[in-house]
Amino acid sequence: MKKHMEDAIILENVRLNPTTCRMILQAPAVAREARPGQFVMVRVDSSFDPFLRRPFSFFRIDRNEGIIELVYRIVGKGTKIMSTKQKGETVNIVGPMGNGFRPPPEDAASVWFVAGGIGMAALVACMEDIRLRRPRSRRVLFYGAKTHSEFIPKIYFSSLCHEVHYSTDDGSAGFCGTVLDCMKSVTGANSLPSYLYACGPPSMLKHTANWVIENKIPAQFCLESVMGCGMGACLGCALPGQVDYGHGKTRFVHVCFEGPVFYPEQIRWEEL
Repeated sequence: MKKHMEDAIILENVRLNPTTCRMILQAPAVAREARPGQFVMVRVDSSFDPFLRRPFSFFRIDRNEGIIELVYRIVGKGTKIMSTKQKGETVNIVGPMGNGFRPPPEDAASVWFVAGGIGMAALVACMEDIRLRRPRSRRVLFYGAKTHSEFIPKIYFSSLCHEVHYSTDDGSAGFCGTVLDCMKSVTGANSLPSYLYACGPPSMLKHTANWVIENKIPAQFCLESVMGCGMGACLGCALPGQVDYGHGKTRFVHVCFEGPVFYPEQIRWEEL
């Protein structure tokens, strides 16, 4: 898949909640190649401060119009600068990077999506894609956050799923507890999903991985990581992968290059 460097025109850059923004970019070359689960590396400013690009998952992709959307949380200098960008300005992007989500089997009766915090940014494009590819599958979203103010508005995803279950750590909205506990509260022996997609912080993915492996649920996880280059050269996003049986040593995988989407069995979660 070809990668492009492109000066993307900002069509919109607005707040979705106190800490999260949505940026719409005119980027026809990148949009043409983009797939759900992949990401772009964004130079947030023309200066060298910050020096490194920032990785952002595709929130939405419109190949016909040449548009991509990014949803990002303001957490540091780079994203703070990014949040001040105005309509008509440009940001230099490189992408699409990494490997994206694969569709579930055609006979998947139910597909669950598990989002933790800003991990929701990687799953909306996936939900849109599966709604088109697997229209008969029942789609259920489990969306967790620390508190209700961190949720992005439901207008962006409510039409993509048949059910939406919220959970918050502080009990301010939906189920009080983790998103995995929320899932467990509504599942029974006969209500497990045919397939599952997840994106969120490492702790959430670690516990979700143990649960899907224990219950033999096929799944794909989109991993979040700090990245320096986005091409597997700097080793900044290396994680312990499955054992290399030829040498008996842990093999490391790169979130940017071999991921960011992995099958849960590919990661050694106990070493994270």
